[in-house]
Amino acid sequence: MNIGVDARPLGKIKTGIGFYLYNLLKVLPEKCSDINFFLFSDREISLDFNYPNVKTVVESDYKLLKGTLWYMQKMDYLIKKYNIDVFWGTQNILPFIRNKNVIKILTVHDLVCYKYPQTMERLNYFINRVFIPYSIKSADKIVAVSNSTKEDILNYFNVDPKKICVIYNPVIVCDVESINETEYLSKHNLEKNRYILYVGTIEPRKNTEILLKICKDIYAKTGMPTVLAGKIGWKSDKIIESIKEYSKTGCLKYLEYISDIEKNLLMRNCFIFVFPSFYEGFGLPVVEALKNGALVLVSDTSSLKELITIDELKFDPLDCKQLSEKIINFYVDNEAYTKYRKKCNELSSRFENNQIIEKYVKLFYNLKDGAK
Repeated sequence: MNIGVDARPLGKIKTGIGFYLYNLLKVLPEKCSDINFFLFSDREISLDFNYPNVKTVVESDYKLLKGTLWYMQKMDYLIKKYNIDVFWGTQNILPFIRNKNVIKILTVHDLVCYKYPQTMERLNYFINRVFIPYSIKSADKIVAVSNSTKEDILNYFNVDPKKICVIYNPVIVCDVESINETEYLSKHNLEKNRYILYVGTIEPRKNTEILLKICKDIYAKTGMPTVLAGKIGWKSDKIIESIKEYSKTGCLKYLEYISDIEKNLLMRNCFIFVFPSFYEGFGLPVVEALKNGALVLVSDTSSLKELITIDELKFDPLDCKQLSEKIINFYVDNEAYTKYRKKCNELSSRFENNQIIEKYVKLFYNLKDGAK
């Protein structure tokens, strides 16, 4: 069986969906050795592994046909050319496919364009609103990355619940044992267990502004700086100015986009990891932080409250005072800090990669048997 994959998120600099797809493809081809995976993209594909049943097809020569336009226009041709039996739309949208015998899988990560449209770039919003309804309708199987996302799909679309399966994102924590942690932290003037951490894109939906509002107070009462790590997204001019202002005082550090090793190292050594997003379809950094042994605080919203089920570790994303008090209370009360950090370690066992991978293997082989 030949599976075509929308591999556009697999560039050198990966964000959430890129890591989701990378983590799956790092294991799936070995588990499904009799299935060929064709990775289609209009840009560079960056992988550090190689399987005989994984083939990359990159078309970067089209100057006018890029991104979604390329995807919608060219995929049908590539599906035909490479005799694709199953096409996997990995990022919310399926292309137009004329061959009705091609089975279509769609991964839906979130429905931001319906729940929080004001937090999206206009073009991205338009693309999603136009193509998601078509994709939901035409998919033979939908993978929702959380129960929260499944509920959103059922709320906004008339779709048979049996068509949707919930499979959490796989999260691979890389080995940092060979890295000199003290040396790396001191390079950024950080101490082990002495900083608050956020990792993710800096943009309105991620609500990083709440961390900027409390970082001065946290620093004054604990001496711990707040560290932001991630690329700058859209509509962030005000946040950039605030980052510059607070960085001068020492209460904030901005590390820009960091490598996978740096990310895991920072999570492993932080005092608290905070993820204040208004809305997430899954929340990959949250699970990464859990697997690195961090104490994690999240917004009491969307899939985040599904990942973190303990009330003491959740906060209202609009309540600066509540978040600040929770952080300071954990700083003051060492017994509570130790207790809830242990609880976070226990939560991480819910995201066992082997179980997640096996669900995808079962999905693919069920489709393979059905295609016979």
